[in-house]
Amino acid sequence: MGILDTIITTKQNETIQQMHPVDIVKEILQNLKERDRQILAHRYGLEGRGVKTLAAIGQEQNLTRERVRQIEKDLMKHLKKTSSKYSSFNATKEFILNIISEHGRIIAEENLLLNLNIKDEQEKNAVIFLLNLIEELDNFIHDNYKKNWVMVLFKEDLLHGFVDQGKKIIAEKQKPLQAEEFLQHFKQTQFYQENQIELNDKTIINFLELAVEIEKNVFGEFGLSHWKEIVPKDVGDKAYLVMKYHKKPEHYSAITEMINKAKFDSKTAYKETVHNELIKDQRFVLIGRGIYALAEWGFKPGVVSDVISEILKKYGQPMPKEKIIEEVMKVRQVKKNTILVSLSNKKLFKKVGKNLYALA
Repeated sequence: MGILDTIITTKQNETIQQMHPVDIVKEILQNLKERDRQILAHRYGLEGRGVKTLAAIGQEQNLTRERVRQIEKDLMKHLKKTSSKYSSFNATKEFILNIISEHGRIIAEENLLLNLNIKDEQEKNAVIFLLNLIEELDNFIHDNYKKNWVMVLFKEDLLHGFVDQGKKIIAEKQKPLQAEEFLQHFKQTQFYQENQIELNDKTIINFLELAVEIEKNVFGEFGLSHWKEIVPKDVGDKAYLVMKYHKKPEHYSAITEMINKAKFDSKTAYKETVHNELIKDQRFVLIGRGIYALAEWGFKPGVVSDVISEILKKYGQPMPKEKIIEEVMKVRQVKKNTILVSLSNKKLFKKVGKNLYALA
């Protein structure tokens, strides 16, 4: 990051810290009639109230659903024109428009809230209400894109073309890609060469995050949204994903902790369920007492005697006892004595010399 980027980022962080959307909304609503203020508060979840439907508000206010809708529409139209008299609103509006502009004049609502460091539900509702008051903003409604906010001069064809190119790159690589890796591949395309003036890194990543058919997993990798490595469907998928990035065998209780720590969704994983899933899933191999590894790491299913047999077959000649133990320990986390007990099975193995063993 250059000095200019550092200065800009520092200034943005200071602006975010000074921005208080709940207070701005309170200021904007303070001069409304009580009934009108309550209607907007319930429609947008403001002032600590829950979001209500038009029908529920109508019943509460003794109005028809259609009348509530019309009141809301008229109020928002009025506030769009009058909110500019509040300096706090204008400063927030300018800041938000700058963020959206530097992201390609369109941004997913979820991504915008992250950029504004909004985590509290009350603040989130306040920001969304303010977004609806900014006349320069609109929603670009399309099945292929997540809920978003868009500015004038937004280039729809640029977004469509980018997403087509992005899906092609990810599909060809056949694996999830970190942002840096995607950028490297994308910048080699003709599409990027033809549009690079409008495609800075921030816009590229933003466009990726907008696409419904492209998703980011909990490890920050982009892939096609139907891939299990991106959106895991069950406990087995979640276990596979955390194991893949952990890169070493673990006990099923530790795997359960990793799943819950990753926060794939609101569901809690339980170690008994995880253990049961791992036992029957061929992607995992039990290599010790409750310890699992991924089969793709070269581990094969079977008891210790099966492993010894496989090692002897591969070696092609009698092996020293210590060498057998060494090779078994590479693929099984068991005690040395367990290996010796298996090796003493005369139906499977035989001693053919001083400390040398072969298949029976």
